[in-house]
Amino acid sequence: MTRRVQLWRNPLSASLRLRLFMLIILPLVAVAMMAGALRFWQAQTMSQALYDDALKVVAHVVAREVIITQGDVVSDALLDSLVGVLGDPIFYNVSAADGRFLAGFTDIPANIVPDDLRGGEPHFFDFIYADKPVRAVALREFISDPFFDGWTTVLVWQTTTQRRALSMVILQQALSILLAVVVTAAAAVWFGIARGLRPLTDLRAAVSLRSPSELGPIRRVVPTEVRPLVGTMNSLFARLQAEMQRRNAFIANAAHQIRNPVAAIKAQAEAAISTKDPDQRDVRLQDLHTAASELSRLSQQLLSLESADHSGLGDTALIDFTWLVADMARKFAPAALDQAIEINLDAPEQPLNVQGNEILLREAVENLLDNALRYGAANGGELTLRLECEQQHVKLFVKDEGPGIPVLASEQVFERFIRLPQADGKEQARSGCGLGLAIVRTIAASHGGSAHVAPETTGCTIVLTLPLAAGSLQNSTQV
Repeated sequence: MTRRVQLWRNPLSASLRLRLFMLIILPLVAVAMMAGALRFWQAQTMSQALYDDALKVVAHVVAREVIITQGDVVSDALLDSLVGVLGDPIFYNVSAADGRFLAGFTDIPANIVPDDLRGGEPHFFDFIYADKPVRAVALREFISDPFFDGWTTVLVWQTTTQRRALSMVILQQALSILLAVVVTAAAAVWFGIARGLRPLTDLRAAVSLRSPSELGPIRRVVPTEVRPLVGTMNSLFARLQAEMQRRNAFIANAAHQIRNPVAAIKAQAEAAISTKDPDQRDVRLQDLHTAASELSRLSQQLLSLESADHSGLGDTALIDFTWLVADMARKFAPAALDQAIEINLDAPEQPLNVQGNEILLREAVENLLDNALRYGAANGGELTLRLECEQQHVKLFVKDEGPGIPVLASEQVFERFIRLPQADGKEQARSGCGLGLAIVRTIAASHGGSAHVAPETTGCTIVLTLPLAAGSLQNSTQV
């Protein structure tokens, strides 16, 4: 039983439009919330200031009414009028300088009025009355009347229901305005983002028109912020187009090169099947084996070329290039002896270390030796391998005594599927597919080196140059 696990995906990462919208709206909502909190504090402060002023006026009215009535209670008509204006019930207490109760309500907490209350200055404070929060003001006035006996304290308090109601009304109005502003801004931002991202939509349409057969550059007018992206995409399209052309040419050339060996194998096989003579059959089978070997060599070189082109260096290591060349020379010694060719190796005793892929470097040296044995030293003679150090590089010289390579063709021989004709215009007699030197140059380039034909009066010399590994010259001497 297979368990399917669906990873959570952040919706903001899926849509650039939604991401921009949230990045703009969320700070705006945060600012609106802070503005609402500030407005609520302002509403509370404003309502408290308004009601405190009204409460102070009520205290003066109560004081005058008590003076006029000589300590009698405030009339119900006056209280009803004051309550109608302020909205909350009003309570009062009037006491003489000696603490004697004169008028009002007596069920107030003890010592609620501070002793250091200054005359003529209102003192506002909060307390609990009848299990309800109230707001109170205390006034101390000097009354020159025998009944009041000097400083008289007037305490007036009121429940805070209307104060809170006024604060909430102000807050609701402010929040309504802020909500309308946020909603309008959100709609405007969404519309603006949609308009602003239209060039990206056009760019998407332009990219969708591209195909493996059409990888031309995008020439649409785009905003400044998108131009680096378009430039990178055009560069990618150019590289892809060049790679597609190279691949198509490689496939066409490979198909052309493989067609002849395959046709030869088929012809030799048919001839071997149709012949009745055992000797002729053996000859045909030998020709069939030779053709199959050439096809195998061609397929191996095609794979080597693609590997050098695209696989990179892969696993690299510190390689003694002197030992590698000597080992490859020993490998080719039997084939050279069969052709009456003598292989000479001139190399320093100290190791010449390079950093690279040993398999690819062996392939490069193998192709140099195979190319020299096929074309440069086909009729006997000497094949000289020489290793030298020069300016932090190691150079491998592969010199043969063959017909050589014309100066005008010294670069052409490194192209794929190129085989030079003989002096009489005929193609080289020995088999080959024209990939050996192309593989050598590709591998050299992947290691930061190069390959070229050195000018010679007789014979041919191919030079493979590779950078030495750091510190390798400390233990070697220049030849």
